[in-house]
Amino acid sequence: MYYSYVMGIGNEIHALSDSGFTIERFGNNYGVAFPKEKAGEWERFISQYLELGYWNEYLSDDGVIFLFHLEDGLKRYEVKDYKNDEVLSLCEKLCECRFKSIKDMLKENHYYSDKID
Repeated sequence: MYYSYVMGIGNEIHALSDSGFTIERFGNNYGVAFPKEKAGEWERFISQYLELGYWNEYLSDDGVIFLFHLEDGLKRYEVKDYKNDEVLSLCEKLCECRFKSIKDMLKENHYYSDKID
């Protein structure tokens, strides 16, 4: 399964349940699990709701996929071994924080903490 944590999405996310996504609510946010073959559908869905200056990521079999909505449009990164200086820098810039690593940043999220080795 692939996993994503989503903030700022309304009830429209529940429509994905009908096509094989598992949606779990955490307050106003959601944890989403989906099979590999639904990754493209997830990217199309989340891209519609990703506001300028925000990103979404999902854990895949062999890394993390990041989708950033930047001034020049959507930018997609595939990160292996939780190492990509450009992605880490973008995350830090957009949320105005510092992280030791991408892995540590993701582990701070309760939804990902037990899914990251």
